[in-house]
Amino acid sequence: MDEDKSHKFMGMSFKIFIIFTLSFLVNGCGIKPNPNQLNLYLPGDPKSIDPAYATDVRTGQLCALLYDNLVRFGKGSELLPGLAQNWEISPDGLKYKFQLRDSVFFQNGKIFECSDVKKSFERILDPQTNSHRKWLFKKVMGSSEFISGKVDSVLGFSCVDANNFNIKLNQPFAPFIGFLAMASASIIHETETDEMVGTGPWKLKEWIHDGHILFDRNECYFDGVPKLESLKIRILSEALPRTAEFVTGYLDIMEVPESEFTLWINDPKWAPNIKYQNDLSIHYLGLNCSRPPFDNVLVRQAVNYAIDVQRIIDKVKNGNATAASGPIPPGLIEPYPKLKYDFDPQLAKELLKEAGFKDGLEVELWQSQSSELLYVTEAIQAQLEVVGVHVKIIRNDWNLYSQAVSEGVPDMYYRSWYADYPHAENFLAPLFESEVSQKRWTRYSKNEVDALIQKIQSTSNEEEQQKYIQNANLILIDDAPWVYLWHTRTAHISQPNLKGWSSSLMFNAEKYTRVTKE
Repeated sequence: MDEDKSHKFMGMSFKIFIIFTLSFLVNGCGIKPNPNQLNLYLPGDPKSIDPAYATDVRTGQLCALLYDNLVRFGKGSELLPGLAQNWEISPDGLKYKFQLRDSVFFQNGKIFECSDVKKSFERILDPQTNSHRKWLFKKVMGSSEFISGKVDSVLGFSCVDANNFNIKLNQPFAPFIGFLAMASASIIHETETDEMVGTGPWKLKEWIHDGHILFDRNECYFDGVPKLESLKIRILSEALPRTAEFVTGYLDIMEVPESEFTLWINDPKWAPNIKYQNDLSIHYLGLNCSRPPFDNVLVRQAVNYAIDVQRIIDKVKNGNATAASGPIPPGLIEPYPKLKYDFDPQLAKELLKEAGFKDGLEVELWQSQSSELLYVTEAIQAQLEVVGVHVKIIRNDWNLYSQAVSEGVPDMYYRSWYADYPHAENFLAPLFESEVSQKRWTRYSKNEVDALIQKIQSTSNEEEQQKYIQNANLILIDDAPWVYLWHTRTAHISQPNLKGWSSSLMFNAEKYTRVTKE
């Protein structure tokens, strides 16, 4: 570990030399950043600007700029009015009534009305759209009949008039209101030429793939016209160009690269501009429970005991994470359970011996191509070697890697999950429900967990919900279909002249309408 740190520091020294050389060249030419433009970055192109295909963080972030939802996330986990100025939920949890804002316009001048909501939601369910977000509205009355083509509209979506929209569910589903703040529940208008238009604060002006995405502000935005005239998102896949762009003033906000973290926090010029956000996330090693060796719970528990999670957090993550006791992050489960898998390599060896692997075993650990991630997986590889688990690291591009995970190819895989909506159910149903897990993830299956998830979804009593959440969480900790690693804390740095911005808990909460530059 110490050798790796030295290597990383030498790399950073070279980076800093390059960065300040670039800074000198750019500033020497007299080029100045646009004071009326907000400059951001993404590590790669979003998949789309279509909410129907918003299954990744990048697309979700883009949708938040172009479109609005009935309800939206605030800075934390709270839900705020969006295109609906208020709403009511019936005591039985089946009926949702939304009073819509009037005098809201789409970016092409069309007035927003109730039928736009109904069409937007039905479009997600329409088989011809081929959206992977149909599950958002699976529990709406009449959705299955609509998907199968038996009817041409969804019974559970109804417009009382132009400003009142109702939803009726087949059964109570407590997290449903949070679904409506997700990117795929954005309200759009499709023109006769199939152009997609939103009501959002920013209008798409130019998209040069693998280059940049440029927006102009929406001068008619109902929730306050953005204070800056334009917004530009650079596509920067590597940390060095991002740092160079930030130091030279051509990026206004940057996530601090892990490999550079100590340099930034020890710099008196920049340290005051670093802000932290505890993420609703879990980073983990998925274990393929469908075949040896991880079909044996003792082996799964052994690898949990064999990894010194806190050491990796301290040495590789710069302390910007909290060791995870289970899949659900703090803030969504109360009280947060104590760690079961304290670092105990001797116990790991005993469990492996009891499971029939006294002479050790060989497994493959799959990851994406990320070079920074390799520091983590190599640390895990070294720690597992000590207890006789010989790990071969397999790196692949994201698409091949994701396909392999879905097909159940890896023995182990490194992955993370960030909340789509701030509810513990989002860290249970999409990951551990048997039907989903068998098709997509670790192939873990347990009827008791499935039953608890159903209870969590169907009760609106928060005390009862927490009881079911705790029970499901404890089973998953004991059964260990994952190695539970950490919940992250993200460090963002912003330019000193940037005002009116702070990071949000949910990735699609950012609209940047109040940001200014001095």
